[in-house]
Amino acid sequence: MPFFKSIGSFTNTLYSAFFDRPAKRLRFYVSEIESPRLPEAFDGMRVMHLSDLHAKDYGSGYRTLINACRRHKPDIIVFTGDIFSRDESIQRIMTRVPMMRELADTAPVYYITGNHEVDAPEKTEILCKTLEGVGVTVLRSKSTKIFRGGEHINIYGLEMPRECFRAADGSFKGLRKLTVGDIDGLLGRPESDGFNLLLAHSPIQFQQFAEWGADLTMSGHIHGGIIRILGTGLLSPERRFFPKYTKGVYRRKSGRGEAVLEVSAGLGKFRINNPESVPICILRRQQK
Repeated sequence: MPFFKSIGSFTNTLYSAFFDRPAKRLRFYVSEIESPRLPEAFDGMRVMHLSDLHAKDYGSGYRTLINACRRHKPDIIVFTGDIFSRDESIQRIMTRVPMMRELADTAPVYYITGNHEVDAPEKTEILCKTLEGVGVTVLRSKSTKIFRGGEHINIYGLEMPRECFRAADGSFKGLRKLTVGDIDGLLGRPESDGFNLLLAHSPIQFQQFAEWGADLTMSGHIHGGIIRILGTGLLSPERRFFPKYTKGVYRRKSGRGEAVLEVSAGLGKFRINNPESVPICILRRQQK
């Protein structure tokens, strides 16, 4: 295992040195998401989606990323996990705090944890408390409401258990799949007649998220499939070829009508033909 870890670190360093130009490669993608459950006051709301920064820098103090996000004028910003890599020092991890504070000055920021945070619980506790202190809303299997014009939408942040990402023996075999009952236990029942936005690091269980009651789920984790060929992602972090959900917008029927999943290809990690991306979802009220 240490050998493969060293090889992975070497390839990331080599890639960054010769190919990676985040300021030039960073892409913003805009999608319109319609729902009859969306209150009229939220029609046109711009939700910016950051994910999977890991150990990547975007200029001194992440200035390139901050300035780019500000230019797109989000109404809210969501960060769906893996803001650091598990083997980073706490000193290095804390360099993200000023970045998140500046983003929170731009628009309200909602943050959830990913598998790297779950793998480093002590570091995550320190980071989350500090982020809350600078105005970031941290949702670790919690929910909150966003109000506008006397109306509201619900935002739920799911902290997925470690067993969803890696088995106890360190392998990727027999990973846990959450049931709707499991999600109930972590988040409670969703509001039955409201618009429910779910933040969940991994998109793999979109069906269960839809059955639970999410109108829109926003996820990352898959890194766009790492290598993209003819618009298709090749590999997931679980070493699975051609994962189902890699990047973009997906839809499926649910008991509430239509559920939507938006997946970010993320900001960090090794990638080929797969630019670092920041999706923006514009919420639209669909007539019933």
